[in-house]
Order: sequence, then C-alpha cells, then structure tokens
Amino acid sequence: MTSSPATQGPLLSIVVLVYNTGCYLRECFDSLLGQEYRNIEIIAIDDASTDDSLAICREYEAAHPNFRCISKPNEGGAVAGNLGIGLACGEYVALVDSDDLVTPRGYRLLMEEAQRVGADIVVGRAARLSEADTSSAAFLHEPDVWSRRRVLHTVDEFIELHHDGFYWNKVFRTSFLREHRLGMVPGLLYADRPFVHAAYWHSRRTAIITDLVYLWRVREDGRAPSITQNHRQADNFRDRLRSARIEWERHAGVTESQAWRNAIAVNNLHRALFTRSAVAASPSFRAAFMQEMQALLSLYGDLDLRSLGARRCLYLELIRRGEVEAFCFLVGMSVDRDEIVEIGGECYWKQPFLDNPEIPIAREVMRLDFPNIGFFQIDDLTLEAAQLSLTLHLHEAVMARCEVAFELHCTGDGRSTAFQALGQVGRHRWQYALDPGSVGGIAGDPQGLVMRYTTRDGIRGRYRIGPPMLSGALQSRLPLAGASGRLELSAAAGSLAFSVI
Repeated sequence: MTSSPATQGPLLSIVVLVYNTGCYLRECFDSLLGQEYRNIEIIAIDDASTDDSLAICREYEAAHPNFRCISKPNEGGAVAGNLGIGLACGEYVALVDSDDLVTPRGYRLLMEEAQRVGADIVVGRAARLSEADTSSAAFLHEPDVWSRRRVLHTVDEFIELHHDGFYWNKVFRTSFLREHRLGMVPGLLYADRPFVHAAYWHSRRTAIITDLVYLWRVREDGRAPSITQNHRQADNFRDRLRSARIEWERHAGVTESQAWRNAIAVNNLHRALFTRSAVAASPSFRAAFMQEMQALLSLYGDLDLRSLGARRCLYLELIRRGEVEAFCFLVGMSVDRDEIVEIGGECYWKQPFLDNPEIPIAREVMRLDFPNIGFFQIDDLTLEAAQLSLTLHLHEAVMARCEVAFELHCTGDGRSTAFQALGQVGRHRWQYALDPGSVGGIAGDPQGLVMRYTTRDGIRGRYRIGPPMLSGALQSRLPLAGASGRLELSAAAGSLAFSVI
C-alpha cells in the first residue's frame, strides 16, 4: 500500500490475535485497513481457529499487500502475541484483539505523539463497544489514566498508570520491547497486565493522550465469550491470580519498585473481588476463590488496603480468616447510606461484624475514611441560568477526615471545570455549585461529573458520578435542561454529564 505524504511516518506493525472470531473479523480488519495512518503492516496470527477465521485471514492476505497471515498450532494468545512482536518489521508495534475495533484516526494520533516525544509507549483512551452504544462505563479506574495528556519518564511520576493494564490501546517501540525482552507469559490467559506493567516499569518515555483510539467489544449475541467476560469460571479465576502472583514475584527484592509493586497488588485484590457474587452461587467456584485468595493475601503480607474502602477491606479480612459463611452473608447484604455508626468521632460501617466477639475484627477495618460507594449520595441537582448546583449527602465525620471536590471533566481534551464548595446546608448535606456559562467545549460534547477526594493521610480517589450515587427521586427528574446546557446520564462519559448547548 502506498503511503500518503500527509501521513508518512515510521512503519507501524499491527499484530492481530485471532481465535474463533470469524463473525467480527472483517469489521476488525477493515478498521485497521481504513486507518488515517497509512504506513502500516498487519500481521494476523491465527491460533488454530475452528471456525472460518483462517479463511477470512487468507482472503485479506490475498487482497492486501501489507497484510500477512500466520497460522500456528493452538498455544494461546500470549504465544501468538509474542510471535507477532518477533515478526514485526515496524519501528512501532501494536496488539489488537480480533473482535475489537480501532477508531479511524486512532493510530495516526498515537504515532504522531510517539514521533513528537520519542516515546517507548503511547497510551490512548478506550471505550466499550456494544450493540447499544459506545461507553466508558465498563471501565472503573482507567479513565483517570486517560484524563489528561502526560509524558512520564518513570512510573513514580504517575503511580495510577497501573490501572491501565491493557495491551490493545497502545503502540510500543519495537526495539524497546526487544531490548528489555518484554513479552507475555506463555500459557497465561491474563498475560496482558504483567506484560504491560513491566513495559511501564522499564519505559523512560511513556506518553498518554486523551483521544479515543480503541473500542473493546462486549459480546452480547450468545456467542462464546471472551476471556475477560468469562471470569467466573474457577480455572479462569486461578489464571487471573496466577498472573497477580507473577507480577508480585517479578519485582521481589527490587527496593525502588516497592510503591509500584504495592499499588499493582492492591489493584489486583480489588479486581479479584469483582467475582464475589459468584462465591455464594457456586460451591466449586467458592472453593477455588477462597483457596486462591487466601494464598494471594498470604503472599502479599501486610499491605495497606485502606484505599479499597471499608466494604472491600472487610471482605478481604473475612477471606483471610477463612470465614466463608460470613463472607457469603456479607456479599449478599445490600448497603445503605444510613448503615453508619459514629464511635469516638469516627464513622464505621454498621453491620453484624462490627464489635462481634465471635469474629473479632479490628474496628479500623470497617472505618469510613472517605466517601465509599453506597454510603454517600447526590440528593439534589438544579440547573439554572446562573448556577449548576448539587447537594451531597455524606456524614459529617467522614467529611471531617477528607477533602471532597467535584468537577466536570471532558474526556476528549482533558479539560476540567471545578465546582465551588459552598459548605454545609443541612444534616449530612453539603452543597457545591458552578456557573454553567463558564463551561467551555464543543456543543453536545458530554463532560462527566467527577468526585475527587483526598484524606488527611494522603489516600486519594476519584468517582465518576453515575446511577449508584444518585437518589431515585433525582434520577426520575433527569434530564435537566437549561439555557446554557443539558444534564443527563451519558454512556459516552460513563457518568452524569453536562453538555453545552
């Protein structure tokens, strides 16, 4: 394929990991061949698919001179990815799952930034692709990584980088990967996070852009689910925790990596708890879950888990103690913002294991040091010509332990508009406001409502404000329209969002 002068640049090798995705494959390949960045080669690695995937790969190989197909025995995605990196001829290499899409300008934006700063890695924004819409709601912490443009020289400059452990929304300098012998562990299903985190650790120039570059497909058609959508199976869970152990052991004895290593470990525990609802429902999964989690907690030792919040800290303490029935009971409990008790000027989650002599657990495990989901709520929103205001319901003792701020954040360019804290307006009620006329941006471009908090001892966090944080009465009043904009729940923002008219 001849390169256009406007998009000429270093060759980019795009490695596509193919296994039984024939129904999505043409859409994926067409998104790559239609890139604004034209100086590309596509290497499709078929891992012994049993559907028509290989035939489709051969069809594209015959039609496009910059497309080649490699067929190999079934050894898993990690081996296929490593093979593709080894075969890459480009100065940069990208990895793509064959049921996903890359936005038309995705690789142009990533490669322009790579050339501009001489990056080892460039990271772009991703969104979930479903039949209904494109949404960032499926991502929990990752949007904070993509919230503004950055260039990092070490991971210590932005420790939150670990939240993005995907390989597919990036380009890597090929010589950088080869110099540090970076690849995925053969046979490991969840091989992306150890690979990406190791690459971040070694990188001396990691660039982050806020532009949307990648669409991760959530399959909703009844066909075989992807690895990440099949996480409740016991063997799958064991593989996930094996990945976590590999990451922990990789940096053993490296003193300067301790903060990075600990942050990844805490996040791995958080991610492992996503499967907690399956524990009560499946005895076989329950046995695997408890065994693997106890082994991981023992390996990690004395980690500071407070950033996970009271509910998850208590889950992990019950797992550590082997209190299976208590854990299952707690997982089944609904959480209410009024289930708080104040003792000695501090707030605690009021549930059966607080000060329980039969299962003695230290109170601090259940202490609410910052806004925990389920224990705070946005009670009211008003949108008038001169003011957009919100009312936060949060216990005074929790507010006394931390600073809470709100902002409207635009994922497109990283711009933020901060609310002014107006103070307490009632029992457990705090008001924040901004002038909607001060919110810039492109008409119709949603800017998500974000809460940020920082505790007195340095724990920081961020929530996108969505339905779990909004009162039912408030949700029934949405959307709100005013002279300067519209406030509504937005899939694109993954939260409640304001759009300038």
